Amino acid sequence: MDSQTVDAVEFRDGQRQQWKQGAEGWRKRSDFIDAATAPVSKRMVELARVESGSRVLDVAAGYGEPSLTAAGVAGPKGKVVATDISPEMLAYGRERAAAAGLENVEFVESEAASLDFPAESFDAALSRFGIIFEPEAEATAGRVRSFVVPGSRMVISSWGPPERVPFIAVPMGTAMRTLGVDPPPPGTPGPLSRPTPEAIGGLLEGGGFSDVEVEETEVSFEWESASEFVAMVKDTVPPLVAMIEKNAPDNPDAAWNAILEAVEERASDDGTVKFSNLVLLAAGRA
Repeated sequence: MDSQTVDAVEFRDGQRQQWKQGAEGWRKRSDFIDAATAPVSKRMVELARVESGSRVLDVAAGYGEPSLTAAGVAGPKGKVVATDISPEMLAYGRERAAAAGLENVEFVESEAASLDFPAESFDAALSRFGIIFEPEAEATAGRVRSFVVPGSRMVISSWGPPERVPFIAVPMGTAMRTLGVDPPPPGTPGPLSRPTPEAIGGLLEGGGFSDVEVEETEVSFEWESASEFVAMVKDTVPPLVAMIEKNAPDNPDAAWNAILEAVEERASDDGTVKFSNLVLLAAGRA
């Protein structure tokens, strides 16, 4: 069900500001992120049954995934509309599309809950780790369902439970304990807000999609050192950066040092850090 624990307008305003600050970090780290997450984009496009000529909507596309993957499959006869709340992230997405020679992607700035297209505008819809950040996610999924051809599919992804997603849970949990911050109330939108097949599948079902199926996969990241991990988190996880700045404005280093120590405890003998993380993929029929 949609979260009733946050003010939707205030929450989206905070997201917009956070991703404005985080866009440059994603630009810096996108090659690393893509290398690990490309199989997720590929599988989502497969589950959505995107093919040559398909018209695809990507909700909360960020820097352009799985938009660019879908555009490559849809080809010049198809089209992808990539939407996101952050103009800075979309600007980088446009750069990436141009660099890839993809001319069939349109980038549109919009809150997911405010999207508006004519009926049957799309043959498939996607959202990779995106719609789970929307405070009114089920209603937004229902809105998307009204844009797609009946019988077509929407595919979304989420991270699993905290114990299966250490690259998020270790820094976030460590920072909360260090700062004395309580975990967000259940249902608060975010990367770990739909951590079970029932939760991620229920999002699509709440939007009116049927025949919902959920499958699992793994995404593994590896860093040369714990300090490199922390540097990447600072660059690419603006919600955590914002939480630390809010709760420790005079001494943010205490939280970051605690995170560094927690990650060092999980490093291999050679100092490298590898985290394998559970991903859930949900597909439903409009």
